[in-house]
Amino acid sequence: MISVGVLVENSTRPRPWNHISALKRFAVRLEDSLEERDFLEAYFNQHKVPNTNSSEEEPWDGWEEEISRATMDHPAFHLSHVLQIMGISSLTVFKHALGRRRILIHTPPPVESACLLAQLAAVISTGEEGASGVHAQKIAVLGVVGLTDLKRIEEVSAQGNGWIACTTDAIFLEKTQLYDLLIDLSSRAQQRPQRPSLSVSRFSEGSNIKTYKLQSVRYTWSDVKLWTELDRILEADFEHGHPYEAYATKSRWLDPWGLYDDVCIVCAGIWTGWKPSATTSYRQSSSESTPVTNSNSNTQLRLSTDMKDSSRKSIDPRLGPLDVSPSTRAKVTALGLLSAFHNHTDFLHSRLTEFLASTPGAVGIETETVMNPKDVVAFDLGPGSELDARFLEWLSETRGKKVKVRRGWKDLFRYIFGFA
Repeated sequence: MISVGVLVENSTRPRPWNHISALKRFAVRLEDSLEERDFLEAYFNQHKVPNTNSSEEEPWDGWEEEISRATMDHPAFHLSHVLQIMGISSLTVFKHALGRRRILIHTPPPVESACLLAQLAAVISTGEEGASGVHAQKIAVLGVVGLTDLKRIEEVSAQGNGWIACTTDAIFLEKTQLYDLLIDLSSRAQQRPQRPSLSVSRFSEGSNIKTYKLQSVRYTWSDVKLWTELDRILEADFEHGHPYEAYATKSRWLDPWGLYDDVCIVCAGIWTGWKPSATTSYRQSSSESTPVTNSNSNTQLRLSTDMKDSSRKSIDPRLGPLDVSPSTRAKVTALGLLSAFHNHTDFLHSRLTEFLASTPGAVGIETETVMNPKDVVAFDLGPGSELDARFLEWLSETRGKKVKVRRGWKDLFRYIFGFA
């Protein structure tokens, strides 16, 4: 096994993906000739920068400027592929990241796809303002962690801003007290074809010893509205011939959990008045498209750059071209998806600001503010959903406020019949 990497300067907006294409080529060259390493030093000398303060960094000009100068190695261009693979359950990851929870991604080697997912979860949960604003502090991405990083994980957890990390160590599956959400990409978790397994860590009551157990989680009906908007963007991207379509019609119909998702989305749409797109999940793949798979596991969450295109010219037959420039359609899709997430983030924070401003006594984390089902509905969330209730409590904690969502039968009865 050959591994090549770089240490990126610590900054508010590091861009390690700018080196991905070159590092892949270096790994191939080292595999062919391990003794030849002069090109590594030459690359380092070419790209090293002098020490600079964060105040001297380039000003943030928004995502449109960021995307305009990025290559296909930028995580944003893989967002559509990840959404297609994870489906509406990806919004559960979004809620945990936005609520600044501790998220662990367990994956078999190679870890590139898991790390990409971690970066995307951080990007979509930061907010439209990017480098400024009340919700601009990005959730920490710890990268690949192991047992030697336990102290570091505890230190970052104590800061209260959450984190996202990847690991190949199965021992973390037993250390459920360390994280709030587990995304399992390993073969053992593939009880559902084409779907990564999501589990939340819950405190096990009724025991003298403080223990945590994993409980499977998917999504809530309130996610349908945002998912419908995202799906329209994905559908438009597919209609224009996006090369990263991962689903074939046959495999989609053979996926019972995929059909279950579609039926639930339709039912939720009818119940709430939101009409999902007619082609939400049943999209036909073009003749050139190929399902993205991995021989080591059944999971299909893999980089879209693994797709083969006979028209591409490559320096090495195992690699694509260096620094591929994204098409206009890819840029439009990436910006559209990011805008949908960021606009929804801004909406949730604006609603929270209004609620806290109208609530007397909401002065700090030590003072608990009660939120009733009517207040929950104002956020376009489900008053009967436990996950939505927890999400609002997490979101309030990021603002230094303590909120308790009331969702008992009496509270729901009063809301339904207009008594409160």
